[in-house]
Amino acid sequence: MNCLKVNIHDGEKAIKLLDKLGLRLVEFKVLKKDNFLFIPVKQLDLNVLDKIRLEVGFVEVVQCEVEEKPKRKSLVEVLKEKVPETLIRYVPRSFDLVGHIAIIEVPEELRSYEDLIGQALMEIHKNVKTVLAKKTGIAGMFRLRDYRLVAGENQTETIHKEYGCRFLLDVKKTYFSPRLAEEHFRVSNLVGKGEVVVDMFTGVGPFSILIAKKVKDVKVYAVDINPYAIMYLKKNIELNRVEGKIIPILGDIEKVVEQIGKEKANRVIMNLPENSYRYLKTACNLLMEKGIIHFYCFENEPNPLEEASKKLKNTVWKVSGRLGKIIHSKLVKQVAPRKWMVSLDFLLNKE
Repeated sequence: MNCLKVNIHDGEKAIKLLDKLGLRLVEFKVLKKDNFLFIPVKQLDLNVLDKIRLEVGFVEVVQCEVEEKPKRKSLVEVLKEKVPETLIRYVPRSFDLVGHIAIIEVPEELRSYEDLIGQALMEIHKNVKTVLAKKTGIAGMFRLRDYRLVAGENQTETIHKEYGCRFLLDVKKTYFSPRLAEEHFRVSNLVGKGEVVVDMFTGVGPFSILIAKKVKDVKVYAVDINPYAIMYLKKNIELNRVEGKIIPILGDIEKVVEQIGKEKANRVIMNLPENSYRYLKTACNLLMEKGIIHFYCFENEPNPLEEASKKLKNTVWKVSGRLGKIIHSKLVKQVAPRKWMVSLDFLLNKE
């Protein structure tokens, strides 16, 4: 069988890229031997292989024998005999996985069965040790939500792995979204050697850590108002061995901007979608004459990308008198019916 041979430390990156391209044979096990992973794949042409090498590094296609995975039951299949047939349609089809913690949204119709749902999740996914149900939406200055334990250990601190980085965090004390993994990876690939980056709402550091891990001679100012986030960021800097490349700063970016000094940034990251427009003046002041804003916001249908782009351009002009252009736009995820999280990269020009 065709397998993609890749260095073990690049394995997660390769698997995610192959999954995105629809090229991995997911029904077969990944083989580990010495310092390499052998990932079962479909036929790869030279152009695709070059694209993978560009993002991953060393890879080659080899022949190997691999085992087929035992078929894993779905949550619906496991619960069919435990939940009334009339309620099966309400069983969650997706969940967030942060380290050993599964986070689910339980409809009111299934509230009395949530312990069974939690146990079923742990039965299907052996790495899950804690199952939490969402009690509230994300709210407050620290962007947190309330949870209730439905199964497993009452342990909300965990280590989450993403693209070769490890993030220690507590889901009850810090904001973290595993659904932004592709954005963390995409932005980190755009940062060049020697750049200065300001991560204005860093959390536990998913953007900052990945940038520092991937880019030589980079300086990242990582700011957050949540003291727990900065505490975990400092631990994650050590955990990922990127000391000296990230400067953690506790406080509201508008009030601690003097700690960055007169040094101008090549790019700023604004992952505060519920309130990002408010901080655009600060972002523009932090940037060089020409720099990039990685901007995240919420926008409603029918035209979320167009509306967000127009609003961003108008707001930048209003607060800074500077022009620019959108060089990337994307719908990241749906956060409510007809409401989307939008990602925009904005190239800011001089006055």
